[in-house]
Amino acid sequence: MQRHLLENNNVIYGELNGHTNFKYNFIGKNNILFISQNCKIKNSNINFCGDNALVFLGDGVNILNISLNSQCVFYTGNNNYYNPSGQRTLMLSERKNIIIGNDNLFSSAIWFRNADPHLIYDAKTNKRINQTKSIYIADHVWVGQEVAFLKGCFVASGAIIGTRSVATKMYYSNTINAGSPAKQIKSDIFWLGNCVHNWDENMTEKFNHVLKDDFKYSYDKSEFLSPKAIEERLEALNSPYEKLEFVYDALYCNKNKNRFAYFKDCPYDLELPKFKSMFKDLKFQDTAFKTTPPPPTLQDEINRLKKETDEIRQELLKTKTELKNKNNELNTLNFTLNNGTAKLRIYNQLNYKIGKAIAQNKKSPLGYIKLPFILSYIHNEHKKDQLTYQDKIKKNPKLALPKLQDYPDYKEALKIKDSLEYKLGEEFIKASKNWYKGGFVKFMFSAKKLK
Repeated sequence: MQRHLLENNNVIYGELNGHTNFKYNFIGKNNILFISQNCKIKNSNINFCGDNALVFLGDGVNILNISLNSQCVFYTGNNNYYNPSGQRTLMLSERKNIIIGNDNLFSSAIWFRNADPHLIYDAKTNKRINQTKSIYIADHVWVGQEVAFLKGCFVASGAIIGTRSVATKMYYSNTINAGSPAKQIKSDIFWLGNCVHNWDENMTEKFNHVLKDDFKYSYDKSEFLSPKAIEERLEALNSPYEKLEFVYDALYCNKNKNRFAYFKDCPYDLELPKFKSMFKDLKFQDTAFKTTPPPPTLQDEINRLKKETDEIRQELLKTKTELKNKNNELNTLNFTLNNGTAKLRIYNQLNYKIGKAIAQNKKSPLGYIKLPFILSYIHNEHKKDQLTYQDKIKKNPKLALPKLQDYPDYKEALKIKDSLEYKLGEEFIKASKNWYKGGFVKFMFSAKKLK
């Protein structure tokens, strides 16, 4: 058998694989969880809320929610049936215990509490009157739906506790008990675990009379495991390891049919029968194992959700900015496709076209000879383009080009106006408007100063 050594001296005996939706949590120290070799755990939570506590899970499928505090013992034996349609919730407090035997049948929505959460006192004596007490469920007990087990109750072997009952005291073997609080309503009965839901007439007839005495219990003083004696022994033991040895030897290895059989007026305050020490013969393989981290608190969940929300918000803002930038790019592209660019508009201005022609042809005598013809051609073509544009927007005003400053590359386009070509063209146009005042002579001198 494996023995997992956890933090804070907490120990798990048994196999941790093969279980379904099983969580455990050690808040304190020196606690023990014992999982028997043939135990399977499903849809269960076990919380060790204090120190020096013990949980013992016997053979079979266990479906339980357990919270136990310091020095408490929870023991469930072999082959108990826990209805998978609902839960059994157990709260163990104030160093007291819950002991469950073998072959019991538990319906759903059942809860156990061996303590009142708060204190009650006698008003005359000021003494506490609601002492915490252990709960004992014997062997082959049938527990109906939504039953509550309160402190101090003992349900002897073969008993039935009816649906929605509140068990508060001792209930004898082979009895039916129901109500709130539960009371005996019938004795001398026994029950079988066969399920009748889908039976046909033949099956019903077959079980109308059974020749079976397996679940008729009888009191045997030599075998009886008195809950009082078990309590005294557990209280005398100091560590959860000592308690583990005891419940393994005295309860788990005890196969006597009538060990928890009890009837009215039978001797109760008895010593425990002798039992062999079997636990010491078990062999363990130690494994260092880190405990499952405690479940997140409500505040942890709030902080986590807040962090995730902030991250999503930042991601959305980033995406929004990216989409805005993409939209701007698309608007710019669409603007350019419909209206061109500011640079192209300036390149097509008469100033620039004339200046460019002058800059290209002033470097050679042949260029100077051709220049008047070139400038005349540029002027005429530019005039034609302007007339065509004016006629077009007259027919459809929507085709008018935007203002130059509305173009995305307007600032970049302004640099063209500082170019030599643009300045030459600008000076030439000024000169042509004042040709009769010697404008072209002035242009010859001013052109040389341009850079």
